[in-house]
Amino acid sequence: MAENMLRKVTLSIREVEADDILAEDIFSDYRLLAKKDLVLTERIIALLKLRKVDELSVYLPSDSVRIVHDLSAQRTREYEDLFSPLMEEKDPIDDYKETVHQLFMTTLENVVHELRYGQILKSIQDTAYVRGVFEKILEEKHRYELLMRLKDWDEYSFVHSFDVFVLGTIFARYLGLTDIETLARGYLFHDIGKVFIPQEILNLKRKLSEDEFEIVKTHTTKGYELLIENEEEDIAYLARDHHERFAGKGYPNQLCADDMSEGVQLLQIIDVYSAMTSKRVYHDGYGATDALAVLYKDRHLYNEKFMNKFVECLGIYPVNSVVMLSDNRSAQVELVYDLFPTLPKVKLLDEQTSMNLPLNYSVKIAKMIDYRANSFEEIFNLFVEQLIRCDENNLRMHFSKLIDHLHPKEIVLKIFLPAFRILRLLTREIQTDMTKYRNSITILKKLLEEQLNVLYMDYQHEKTTILVVETTLRENFFIKLVQSILYIDKIVPFFINPGDDQRITQLMGHCDVNVAYFIEDEQTVEKRVRPMREGAFLYYSLADIEEILVSLIGMSVKKFSFEEKMQERLFSTYKA
Repeated sequence: MAENMLRKVTLSIREVEADDILAEDIFSDYRLLAKKDLVLTERIIALLKLRKVDELSVYLPSDSVRIVHDLSAQRTREYEDLFSPLMEEKDPIDDYKETVHQLFMTTLENVVHELRYGQILKSIQDTAYVRGVFEKILEEKHRYELLMRLKDWDEYSFVHSFDVFVLGTIFARYLGLTDIETLARGYLFHDIGKVFIPQEILNLKRKLSEDEFEIVKTHTTKGYELLIENEEEDIAYLARDHHERFAGKGYPNQLCADDMSEGVQLLQIIDVYSAMTSKRVYHDGYGATDALAVLYKDRHLYNEKFMNKFVECLGIYPVNSVVMLSDNRSAQVELVYDLFPTLPKVKLLDEQTSMNLPLNYSVKIAKMIDYRANSFEEIFNLFVEQLIRCDENNLRMHFSKLIDHLHPKEIVLKIFLPAFRILRLLTREIQTDMTKYRNSITILKKLLEEQLNVLYMDYQHEKTTILVVETTLRENFFIKLVQSILYIDKIVPFFINPGDDQRITQLMGHCDVNVAYFIEDEQTVEKRVRPMREGAFLYYSLADIEEILVSLIGMSVKKFSFEEKMQERLFSTYKA
């Protein structure tokens, strides 16, 4: 129905129906329960009733008879009233305390969402506790000025630091650690070194280059030094060590577990979880369960006991978690629902049956037992399965998990090339439907082009190469792969149509190269190498390029230059 025929109406929870569309976000106890434009279901309505939601706004057709029950004419509430329980009656306070209080409340609104926080901050008492710690920390005005320096420099780093402070403070109390207020102060300032990182690097919408990453890594030691300068020696180590990892896998000092305090080990987990689940300029953020799955995939780098406890503190258990239920039955988490992540679908291990945990929490997860991580191979197999089915939505979910932490060249070598090889084998050996095959290749090429767009943004080339290719062939999947590998090798491919040899040799001189690569649909030139006064013309068919690319599968990222592989392949064939 056209949007201008819809009207926003506030109804009692008893009046809303399945398929109604929310017209406003729903908050409960300062937490976002459901976002605007959500289509309601019977299960969601039941959950909202349990969460004591009395009324909500929905879109209804202007001629709907249900409009007569509109509560908005009787009762209006300002948005900030949702936080009024925290506003204790007190004597007038000075402007500075009011500024700090408002900073806490407005920033809290940005980070606290049930999809990220689960059971954390479910009570007014917990929120009041964290607010009290925050306000006590900032009683010292030099700390407020330091925090505002970070906020003014990079808003995301400030919000992330606040998020880590809230999650870390509650989790430290959950673990029963000592001197929580000092740890909380360290968590709030753990990323203060970001004020020394150029804004153009902090705001990049792509993955960092190696040189850029080296610059970003300095925020740990610079943050440490800045805190020392500001007489915050007791927390400076948290800024320095929050990117350390077990077995010396982190930076800046490659510490091992025995060299790190429990407060640091907690911070390492919270910092990664917050960063992955937060919205950035270049991605919308992982869901809580996906972020936890990534952490568990790298569990050897963290305190796994703390990770299990953090999951229990959140009350959000990633898919594949083995858990103990409150009725002492063991189960494995099968599905986590977006709107109510603390009430997943589980498979009872003894009975081999599945069940949704009840909305009234009469049965709930009591504790984490283990996590059965999917290997790269298992996720890749799921990706290929969805690729064969041409299920683009689901394969994208698997693809995002596969590329996480992979070098761009590894994405080509470990995902695109093996996936193509499987599709080609299925076509050749099993006679897969060609229409389906072409659709699968189209989807694969679409993903590849998206990766190419990311590489284009990192236009830091060191040299150029010349590809003589007909315009009609440049959209070919193999040409796109060649293009991406060259970009990863910091080589910019210069495309030109075949034709005037003199024009091509002039271009070679301009680009300071002595080779031009001719790629044709089928090879018609008898000699694969044509010597020229300025260098050489090398000729390939698409079949040659396919063989070269497939031969790279399984090869180490650092062991080859693609141009060397092309020339090596050609000259070995020519000699034969």
